[in-house]
Amino acid sequence: MGVLKRLFGLAPARSGSDDSRVTEAESKPVAQVHPSWYVPTDGDKSRFEGADGLPSLRLIPYRDSGGEEVLRLCEDATGLLVSPTDRRLPAVGVYVSQLRGEAYHQAGCRAGDFAPGAPVRLVREPDNPHDRYAVAVHDATGEHRAAYVNKQKARMLTKLLDAGEPLDAISIRGTAGGAPCGQVAIIAARPAVIDRLLSQRPDHLPVPAHLR
Repeated sequence: MGVLKRLFGLAPARSGSDDSRVTEAESKPVAQVHPSWYVPTDGDKSRFEGADGLPSLRLIPYRDSGGEEVLRLCEDATGLLVSPTDRRLPAVGVYVSQLRGEAYHQAGCRAGDFAPGAPVRLVREPDNPHDRYAVAVHDATGEHRAAYVNKQKARMLTKLLDAGEPLDAISIRGTAGGAPCGQVAIIAARPAVIDRLLSQRPDHLPVPAHLR
């Protein structure tokens, strides 16, 4: 709950991170998604690399076309949204995955807290009979499994986890405990990167494109 509260301005930031919040103005509902709201694929592989070594990206509250409250990545320099499938994200240590298999783990999805901003756990399953690179996603307590990271991202995360790389993860799509949960998506990254993504966009940065 700490990460979720901090994201929406209800509690102090973690020690060592920016003491700032995502603003309520950035959570206004939107009716549709427009292509011009997104960062273009321009061939610049280093586009999201910040001068301080952290990604020049933030997470903002966003209501999708179906009315669901989610979190979306927003580029600092332009205010444009970043597609979760943008191939430049892993280059800056940001791994986004829409989970697979929620239908088989509905009890866990419903019981655990997978609301946007909630911390989640990445659990390696090297003995999984279906995929030796399997990475399960549990709620913060570790008691409730939502589903699995998709295979492509699981291979990337497996290499990092098996090498002892410290990774945090949060939900960017899902529901709180006790609510029906049809889909969960997560972001995984180093703790410092997660702190950057959750920090408020400074006032001098462009307004997110979908709010203009």
